[in-house]
Amino acid sequence: MERWLPPVELSRQEQALMKRLTRVRALFGFLRLHRHELFDETFQEQLESMYRSTGAGEPPHPPALMCMVTLLQGYVGASDAEAVELSIVDLRWQMVLGCLGAATPAFAQGALQAFRERMVEHEMDRVLLERTVALVRSGAMTESETRAVSKALRVAIDSRPLAGAGRVEDTINLLGHAARSIVRVVSKITERPPEEICRKAGIPLLLAPGIKAGLELDWSDPRQKAAAIQILERQVSSLQQWVDRHLDDVVEQPLRFYLDAVTQVRDQDLETAEDGTVRIRQGVAADRRVSVEDAEMRHGRKSRSKRFDGYKEHIARDLDLPVIVACAVTPANRPEEEGAAPIAKDIQRQRLRRGELHIDGAALAMGAAPTARPRRCIDRHVMRSPCHPLGSVVRQNRAGWTWSTLAGRRSSRHGGPAEACQSGPEGKLRCST
Repeated sequence: MERWLPPVELSRQEQALMKRLTRVRALFGFLRLHRHELFDETFQEQLESMYRSTGAGEPPHPPALMCMVTLLQGYVGASDAEAVELSIVDLRWQMVLGCLGAATPAFAQGALQAFRERMVEHEMDRVLLERTVALVRSGAMTESETRAVSKALRVAIDSRPLAGAGRVEDTINLLGHAARSIVRVVSKITERPPEEICRKAGIPLLLAPGIKAGLELDWSDPRQKAAAIQILERQVSSLQQWVDRHLDDVVEQPLRFYLDAVTQVRDQDLETAEDGTVRIRQGVAADRRVSVEDAEMRHGRKSRSKRFDGYKEHIARDLDLPVIVACAVTPANRPEEEGAAPIAKDIQRQRLRRGELHIDGAALAMGAAPTARPRRCIDRHVMRSPCHPLGSVVRQNRAGWTWSTLAGRRSSRHGGPAEACQSGPEGKLRCST
């Protein structure tokens, strides 16, 4: 397997480009200077271990090169298609990838997607993050500034919305999307045209360009809309029964994802009325599926008025160095505390000593600040209490933990912030072990 071995010394053109990367998009310059340290022989061997050594098929792109592409892609927020184009039209990309002056892309869009999936499957994305943190904290970014890096980690933890890639659809389109995908897979398995399968399975709605176009109803009329739900549910059920009758368990396996999607959408969005008719359920299910292709996407809220669909991205950022030391992703509807545990594990894996945490009230409530004894804040007013102020700074010392608010109030407890909940005003707060 070919390895990525770009030159270490800067060419004259690269020197000119580096002068323009001191303030704007400085990471390009950092990656160019330290790529040989980040992707040393040891790490390249780890990346190569993701592939089988059978010799069959075309040789893959150098894994280290593809790994660098994912770093640049995440840095600028580019899609796979944009990343391919930027490797040709952007000199900064070409400099970091070691292909200045190239007229053809060094990789294809499909190859980038396949590499990312392989990297996540083998948890090499975690190794890459840890190597970048170790490289920066070793002094690679501060040696020119002649300042030391503290051994105690000063870190800020927060979350932000992360848009999902799946299409968000209503109940009718979710059922129609899943049913159309079932027909497409069955057509491929049985080598029959989709139109024939739709007729035999009793779901002629899918013969139309769109599921709502096939229903041909006045969607402003509540009665016709209710009738549409019953027609669609009846035909989707007919398709499921046809699949169960004509495909055995082995052949049915590729369909399981979409069959489960139909079942989940029906259970969460539909209900049977007293007269036996099927209708849309009143209210929204707590863990409602919003996309067929991305089963983990959920509705989330940044505030009362701002809603988003997808995930929450939890980030721990070093306050002394411009580097993210840990991260986690949770569905958008999950509470903040679910992002704390993986972040804590990431920091622990890197053997970093936490000296100071900058966290908001939600993070304090979720237990992001360590405690000497396991305690759990159970009062729903915890975010408004004086001992859990928004914008808290938590520091560790020999006596225990100290934290202060943005207004300058300070308190200390040997047991950590959770223990101080007992000092809440008028007994509003209480903690349990």
